[in-house]
Amino acid sequence: MKKILLLCLFTISMVLNAQINLGEGSTETGNAPINPYYGYSYIQQIFTKQEINANAAGNITGVKFYLDASASIDNSSDWVVYLGHTAKTNFTSDDDWIPVAQLTQVYAGTVTNANGVIEITFATPFPYNNTQNLVIAAEENSQDYDDDDIFSVFKYGSVTDRALSYSSDSTNPDPASPPTGDLLEYRSVVSLMGLTINPIPACPMVGYPGNNSTFIPVSPDITWNAPQGATGYKISIGTTPGGTDIVNQQSVTTNNFTPTSPLAIDTDYYLKVTAVGAGGESVGCSVIKFRTAPAAPANDDCTDAVVLTVNPDMNCGSVASGYTLGASDSGLLTDPCYGDADDDVWFKFTATGTSHVVTLSNVVSIGSDFNDEAYYQVFSGDCANLVSTVCGYGGMEILTGLTAGNTYYIRVYSYGGAGEAQSFNLCVGTIPPPPANDECSGALTAAAFPYTYTQSDAAGATNNGAYLEMCTNGMNDGTWFTFTGDGSTFDITVTTPADSYFDSQIGVFSGACGSLTCVDTIDGNGSGETETISIPTVAGTVYYVNVGNYSTWSDDLEGTFTISINKENLATSETSKAKNTVQAYPNPFTEVLNISKIDQVKSISVSDISGRLMKSIDQPASVLQLGDLKSGIYLVTLNMKDGSKQTIKAIKK
Repeated sequence: MKKILLLCLFTISMVLNAQINLGEGSTETGNAPINPYYGYSYIQQIFTKQEINANAAGNITGVKFYLDASASIDNSSDWVVYLGHTAKTNFTSDDDWIPVAQLTQVYAGTVTNANGVIEITFATPFPYNNTQNLVIAAEENSQDYDDDDIFSVFKYGSVTDRALSYSSDSTNPDPASPPTGDLLEYRSVVSLMGLTINPIPACPMVGYPGNNSTFIPVSPDITWNAPQGATGYKISIGTTPGGTDIVNQQSVTTNNFTPTSPLAIDTDYYLKVTAVGAGGESVGCSVIKFRTAPAAPANDDCTDAVVLTVNPDMNCGSVASGYTLGASDSGLLTDPCYGDADDDVWFKFTATGTSHVVTLSNVVSIGSDFNDEAYYQVFSGDCANLVSTVCGYGGMEILTGLTAGNTYYIRVYSYGGAGEAQSFNLCVGTIPPPPANDECSGALTAAAFPYTYTQSDAAGATNNGAYLEMCTNGMNDGTWFTFTGDGSTFDITVTTPADSYFDSQIGVFSGACGSLTCVDTIDGNGSGETETISIPTVAGTVYYVNVGNYSTWSDDLEGTFTISINKENLATSETSKAKNTVQAYPNPFTEVLNISKIDQVKSISVSDISGRLMKSIDQPASVLQLGDLKSGIYLVTLNMKDGSKQTIKAIKK
């Protein structure tokens, strides 16, 4: 009888307070449902049926969003809000917008911050069917922006790819055809008014460990969110899917749990968390699989170094996997390199030539403290007499001056101290010989159009003793192509593999080799991205195209790319060009980092490699004083005045 009375009282309470809160209690902040830091924004967010957990289909009469009570949105208050149903559980790319035809406009007008709450009531309620997921889209149309020195709208934890955002100071996006956006790692806290929550709580969303995660500690701190209406939880852990041989339906009242006895090392486990509420237990909750960390690495010392196979090319066909978790300090100082090598692991290879390339990739944080910043150091000699030759800060480094047949040692370590650890892949490659089109005089001729060529040996290109500085924005001397103009506009596109280290630039020149004149150049994107330039030509004029690294202060390797040259229809040709990328130099730097084209930059933020904000600079000067930063790798994010963003990886010595 008491249970029936309790359920009745609970049901009456829900009816009187018909509102479902998603992400309640979060104090983390982010830029959704709109981005007040820009003049215009359009953001879509997905909330799944399971987490909404409505008692039945019903009308959503309004929404509430939450932000800092003192935050100003005076210049970010012109909102249009859409709701819709979707089968998507997440966005798969930065162009994966849900068509506006599938959405219903539920509000257009001015919103206000009322003591930390933006409440929007719909003139016509939105009928939620309670069978599909819900998408909430918000468009902000004010021309100006608000700068509160904080991200003012609350996050909803860490939810991968369930929000897609576009922001700009110059372009007001059309929801019918939104530009390419950015996937966010969070969503806003939101309340759905008018819906009644199911008295049986939704399944908890496990935050840690992630599904199919590895290197989990044997005594993990398992965490999950607190679904609305949950009064407790039941935990099961087994060594088989759905198994309970380790923990069997153990009841807890908090939303975290650590097994009383350590789990076995290097073993697969299956976790299920069920919520308990006044109406019963959640049903259909997912099982999370994770694998515990292995034993301490066998290559903890130099004498036990893992032998690496030298690849005949740079494709890393043979790669070694490793991890620093559980490794001990070898007692060898990092000088002249940087970082705390208290967890170094060792590898070695036998040189087959005078130069090789070392690539450290797929670095993943696996320690108790998040840091995916792994360093490496290359040595000549032997374990009793090691001589440092190269310092690697992740990515790729070129080794020169090697002796074929000699053994060289590589140690990989976490940059920081105790608590930090990474897993990674390591390979040694061989640089190809210079390609046939290494020099302007050997340029490959594009005679028939469309012309397409894949340059797989670009890494062997030399800088030919100098940088190409005929254009205002200089570049490395890479590989060459040539074509003859006919009066039409030619489109030149360079694509690189998505995971490429190569940050390409296209330079187009006229004249003769040895006395070239700049026609135009483009460096609008970063590593692994596409560059495109359109060149109006003069009939009979010979043009030379160089594809090289963007730098004019460092002779960096070019990578594999595909170049396409095609003629536009003269009647419809367009000659608009993407803006050139801003550059930061010198890189690495010691005290000062210079920023080119500072007149195009609205603000700059400097973060460490884990994403932690170190500096925020409004109206920056061209010279950044960064001497107070410790040695390491930093992400310098440039917020451009046209609404775009550029992130540069800079190394502080």
